Amino acid sequence: MSGERDKPNKREIIIDAAEALFAVHGFDGVSMRMIAQRAPAGLGLVTHHFPTKDQLFATVVRRRADVINTARLSALDALDKPDMATLLAAFLRPYVDLIGQGDNGWRSYARLHAMMTQDARLTALAASVFGVVAEVMIRRIQEVEPRLSRLMATRGYVFLLGSMVSLFADTRLLDRLSHGELSSEDVVSNFDPIVRFAAAGIAGLAEIDAPA
Repeated sequence: MSGERDKPNKREIIIDAAEALFAVHGFDGVSMRMIAQRAPAGLGLVTHHFPTKDQLFATVVRRRADVINTARLSALDALDKPDMATLLAAFLRPYVDLIGQGDNGWRSYARLHAMMTQDARLTALAASVFGVVAEVMIRRIQEVEPRLSRLMATRGYVFLLGSMVSLFADTRLLDRLSHGELSSEDVVSNFDPIVRFAAAGIAGLAEIDAPA
């Protein structure tokens, strides 16, 4: 009986299938029929749980968002007078840890996260899902670097996200440009360079805002 209870229900199987397909083909490249075939489940069952593709995509995004948001807020709350590198590391570390657990779903999720930073149609969803953490992080960036205006701190946060998703999504661009000497799959080795790059970049933004 316990084995039966441990099995994922059909709704979760559909979400898993959608997540994997969206990560590879993007929102526009996936149909509800493709998701039904991968699950596998009848198309009628898929549309029973998720009447539209938009609703299914939003569900996929929200499912893991609670995990990453909770981990990030906890890490940020634990900081006491951090420097910028420590603050950024606390923000990025939960993603690295989750990807490092070996769950391919988190790698797929990172690709979805990257899509949401690059597609204006999806930024409203991203803001609703990750907005609370974004507001906290922008405020903390300003606390660490008081010379930053809120607008410049917001720029810094968005630039940080761009660096994060470009590597965590494992696009293999790093692999190609380094001729195989570096790997975007290796999130552990890429972690410190991202932190240092972002911290230096935010310091540079503060120079723009600093009084002459």
